[in-house]
Amino acid sequence: MDGVSEEAPAWPAESEGPVDALAALEEAIHTAGSAAAWAAAAGISPAYVSDVRLRRRAPGAAVLRALGLQRIVSYAPIAEVSR
Repeated sequence: MDGVSEEAPAWPAESEGPVDALAALEEAIHTAGSAAAWAAAAGISPAYVSDVRLRRRAPGAAVLRALGLQRIVSYAPIAEVSR
């Protein structure tokens, strides 16, 4: 498997719009009872989960997969600046 256990808690991706990955992580941790419990169930190091929560690292593929999320990058034109 891709480093995520079968029992990894998943965050349902029912939303059609953007999802706040850190809020989803906090909710999943709350549901699991602790960050250590969620990390163990997801097969992710507790230190890595802590770094994501403290914004020292971005949520990577393993965290996003365990939350049922995917990273999507988009680009938009810069608004005209009056000179």
